[in-house]
Amino acid sequence: ADGDVVSSGPMSSLLYDLALSPFYDRLVQLWPLWVHPNAITCLGGAGAAASLLAMRRGSWVAACAAFTAYHMLDNMDGKQARRTGKSSRLGHVLDHALDGSLGVLASCQICCDHLFGYPAAQRFALCCGMSTLLTCHVAERCSGRPTLGTRLFGADELFLLCSLSLGHRAATGEPLLQLDGSERERWWPALRAGWLLAVALLAVLTVRRPRWLAALGSFGLLCATAPWPLPCLVYGPALAVLLVTNAARAPRPCLACSRSSAHSSSTRTRSPPQTSRGRE
Repeated sequence: ADGDVVSSGPMSSLLYDLALSPFYDRLVQLWPLWVHPNAITCLGGAGAAASLLAMRRGSWVAACAAFTAYHMLDNMDGKQARRTGKSSRLGHVLDHALDGSLGVLASCQICCDHLFGYPAAQRFALCCGMSTLLTCHVAERCSGRPTLGTRLFGADELFLLCSLSLGHRAATGEPLLQLDGSERERWWPALRAGWLLAVALLAVLTVRRPRWLAALGSFGLLCATAPWPLPCLVYGPALAVLLVTNAARAPRPCLACSRSSAHSSSTRTRSPPQTSRGRE
């Protein structure tokens, strides 16, 4: 049954466990206790939106600052929730909804425009990003824990790479890894195949349920064959249903658990800490 819990592997990267989580444990102490974690989540979403606007205007320094603020706040909202005993299902849904919309849009645009210098790949990148987020929350439905990436590379590493790419663009005016002419012809097919393989492996290793894998495969087929923006129109409601149903299936937040795990937990979910990791 869908409610059975299966192992979904490590939920955080080595970099997060060893460096980022301790850093944000200290940084979150700067927030007053009266600041609600959902306010931090909304500020992070505003940062992602501001980065998109800044990129549209060619303001690379502002885009870098806004996107970096987004993923820093994204790491702190869950810690603030446990620190203040305000973990909630609403926070879980809000957090992941912003990550799955503004976060995906900003990350994909940065990867295409400022990492590889290949804006024409944005539709492909968005399809991979949407597929990855759906896989993450289908894994949460199957195992109780959302999974983004591996122990070596996950969402945090991607966000840091995006910030680095924007910083490089601000300093030099050039993408971090410029794929031009013959280089693009030679490397892009391999990069695209590797990206598709990574998304497929993430689904196989974390979901492990045939009917859910079939549903994810159907979405991938939709991305490959349907006119744009039909995949986006399917993705939005599908993600919303997953977020709401996953939050409804989770146990109610425990105030004592939220407070006691504020400094010791290496997980980052806005949902009850005993059920999933997610974004902080």
